[in-house]
Amino acid sequence: MITFAVEDWFAVRDEMSHLWPAHWEEVAVNRDTIPLELDMESYDRYAMCGALHIVVARAGGEVVGYHASIVRPHLHYRSSLSAFTDVYYIAPAHRTGRTPLRLFQFVEKTLKERGVQRMFTGTKKSLDIGNLFEHMGWTEFERHYVKTLR
Repeated sequence: MITFAVEDWFAVRDEMSHLWPAHWEEVAVNRDTIPLELDMESYDRYAMCGALHIVVARAGGEVVGYHASIVRPHLHYRSSLSAFTDVYYIAPAHRTGRTPLRLFQFVEKTLKERGVQRMFTGTKKSLDIGNLFEHMGWTEFERHYVKTLR
């Protein structure tokens, strides 16, 4: 059974790190020119000021997934606390049944408990889970583009 919990970044980051290369391999654009190189100092700063919200998925005690978001007032709506998704991932072997849905339901619940009014997230075109978001009542409102400048 997979369980979900909000966990402390400093306590769990090393346990999460074994998933980062596989996550990057699966979804990163421009892997051939831009290497995976997490800015740990920035993550640490967000965690220290209470802005980093980490939800961890565990199976048998092992970290098998995560969701990370930055929680802060919106720059355009200062009185509105928002959560901006940084990353989410569940190891492929654990993407069974309702696990992805349960992860996002837990994230929503815990962010709402923090006073968050709106969540922002995205989905990769190569691994589109937009149907899941729509099922959960999310609204598609924007499209993003990326261009590598050489």
